[in-house]
Amino acid sequence: MEYKQKVGRRLFLIAALVMLSGIGEIKAEAAKKDTYFVSGELFYKVISNGKVEVCGTKKTEGTLVIPGKVYNKGKTYTVTGIADHELYYQDIPVTEETIDGQSVDIGAPGWGYYRYDRTDGESFPNDVEWLSETRIQKLVLPSTLTYIGEGAFGGCEQLQTVTFAKKYNKLVVGKNAFFSRKMKKIVFPEGTYELKDNAAGLIPEITIPSTVKKIGSGVVNWNTKKVTISKNNKKFKMKNGILYTKDEKKLLGVSANAGKNIKISNKTTSIAANAFYHTKVKTVALNKKITRIPKGAFANCSKLVSVTGTDRVTEIGYAAFKGCIKLTDIGDISNLKTVGRAAFWNDRRLTLSISSNMDIDKNAFSGAWTSTVIKLNVPADDSKYAFVNGLLIKKEGTEHIVMMQKEDMENIEVPEGVTEVAVRLGGSTCRNIRLPISLKVQNGTFVINGGTITFQNPTVPAFHESFTIRNEGGKAVTTVIVPKGCMDAYKTTMDNNSMQRIDAELFQDGYIEIKEQ
Repeated sequence: MEYKQKVGRRLFLIAALVMLSGIGEIKAEAAKKDTYFVSGELFYKVISNGKVEVCGTKKTEGTLVIPGKVYNKGKTYTVTGIADHELYYQDIPVTEETIDGQSVDIGAPGWGYYRYDRTDGESFPNDVEWLSETRIQKLVLPSTLTYIGEGAFGGCEQLQTVTFAKKYNKLVVGKNAFFSRKMKKIVFPEGTYELKDNAAGLIPEITIPSTVKKIGSGVVNWNTKKVTISKNNKKFKMKNGILYTKDEKKLLGVSANAGKNIKISNKTTSIAANAFYHTKVKTVALNKKITRIPKGAFANCSKLVSVTGTDRVTEIGYAAFKGCIKLTDIGDISNLKTVGRAAFWNDRRLTLSISSNMDIDKNAFSGAWTSTVIKLNVPADDSKYAFVNGLLIKKEGTEHIVMMQKEDMENIEVPEGVTEVAVRLGGSTCRNIRLPISLKVQNGTFVINGGTITFQNPTVPAFHESFTIRNEGGKAVTTVIVPKGCMDAYKTTMDNNSMQRIDAELFQDGYIEIKEQ
């Protein structure tokens, strides 16, 4: 017995030394390596001992059946999830900074290009596709699921029916999980716990069971024609075509059945992102409790004319009023403190009064590709914002940023001291653009009808990835003029920038040339 105890102690000490030396760590790390396998028509990832999620499929048309159990190398796994897919645009993951003014940035319901990237860095087997890129018409899901991932079926435009099991245990349906214009209705089953943003895509008829405790923005949206909420659901209600929490404190979504002139409940304290997105509302009256207009709240509301009751609003979020082409009035904004990127893109009838009390994003009105001209009233002695040579300039310490062009002009002189042009400059009548020596960053593209573009800084500015020059002059040549001795540096930088995007040299067509001063 004493001998066995000594041997046991020695073995324990050896094991401890191995772990301290790092060898044990290497083995532990190796054991954690992601495991993928194909079984039948599906591609799985092991997410824990005995559980897997579906990542891909060989079945790209017809009916896709997800089993509750799957076998691999003598072991049985429970299928508990459909993997998250990521939204991409031109092979770049989508963020608010990715695409100028596109609704895909806002995160509104609609078709998206979703793909699954393996976490181990390897490629899919040759005959396996992302779930989101299939042309399946029918989908059958097992009762073992607890999660349907983001964008999992968000690109399945041919999908017509989804058949759930009768009951689930706290099923969560992920953001943009479904999208198909061919689906007429979706009945979420009992046991569904949460519907994340846009979970039902643009499906016109939705049934929400008693068990749902959380609903994200866009589940009810401009294309929703009918919403049935279980009488036993204690968390949510439909009122006048609008989805509210039961206590009406949060407005979650506006359906196609809402009126054109909307007065928000006096109990409401917050509005969800994209709540009114693309609806046909004409007027909206906020109440005194609403202090924030969130991301995409009224984006692409092409019929919207006015929003009132804004005197308590302190923040307007990203793309909140983007694409409201008839919007003329957003009420009293004297308490406004923050205005987000793309907040007023393409709102050409709007008049706003701004001042140094507001922190306005440099791309609130226009973007690198987009050009929006609205009427802005700026105090003559304002310390932060000013119109100089028809350009709205924002001062941030030593940085002076061009953030809007007041009108279409034949000659544009960017004043000395400007360090960044954040937005598109020029237009169909523009013939000359002159940049200052102080310019460090050129984000916006140039639109010019022949003529000249003159750079004065011997140090080549940093060019935004979407920068280009659009010559609107037909066969008239646009000449880019740069400081003496700098032509190669400017040309190489511009060409390299252009080639990253379209695989073509900026100056190769002969309608844009570069010369030294």
